[in-house]
Amino acid sequence: MSANVGNPPACRVGHMNKDTKGADTKPRASASDRIVRDVLRGLYEGRYVAGQRLVEPDLVTRYNVSRSSVREAIKRLAAQGVVEAQHNRGARIRQLTRKEARNILMITEVIVGLAARLAAENIDQTGARADLEQALAALMDANTDDNRYDFVRMRNRFHRTMARISGSPELEQTLANLQVHLVRNRLVMKPEDRAASYKRIADAILNGDGVAAEDAARRHVRVMIDLLDQVYVPPFLGEETVD
Repeated sequence: MSANVGNPPACRVGHMNKDTKGADTKPRASASDRIVRDVLRGLYEGRYVAGQRLVEPDLVTRYNVSRSSVREAIKRLAAQGVVEAQHNRGARIRQLTRKEARNILMITEVIVGLAARLAAENIDQTGARADLEQALAALMDANTDDNRYDFVRMRNRFHRTMARISGSPELEQTLANLQVHLVRNRLVMKPEDRAASYKRIADAILNGDGVAAEDAARRHVRVMIDLLDQVYVPPFLGEETVD
């Protein structure tokens, strides 16, 4: 009997892995994903403004997608509080009142402060320190008045990194939802003041000082609250009530 009976040739596992290792397994963005991302970017860049109507046929043409993709995107934006969808009246970019804006910032102050404190308590976990330092460096590089969109993206990255290090997925998701509304914040702080403020937050986290990290993060958001009337004047041109 042949020695090979009962012992089939070994599979070429290594060869198969080599063929598939470089394959791009990252899922492609759907049509609705692209619309959502571009509307959010448009808010950063001023292409979309508070109160602007989102007309389905226009969006179908602009993005070269189906009506179902447009409706899915609007549905997602409405769930994030960016868009108001009204029956038989279409959708429009949500126009926050001053009271709503203040409430969102007050919630953000608490959430950002909590994220900073928990991040400081977890800063010694594997990779956390390097991740935060990289996020801060990217934020400092984007800290100019030249490209508002790049700065906001890096600000969001810094906040996401902080929330991820905190070890709370719920906190990370809550902060991500709040960041959508921070797009309405004008960059009223001078670049050097912004840089100093974020560096105070990062330094406290890196030092493992939860109390100082929370205090620095909350003070940063309170600046936006104190400047609310200046920051939110453009979206409220038709509003006469003073809160």
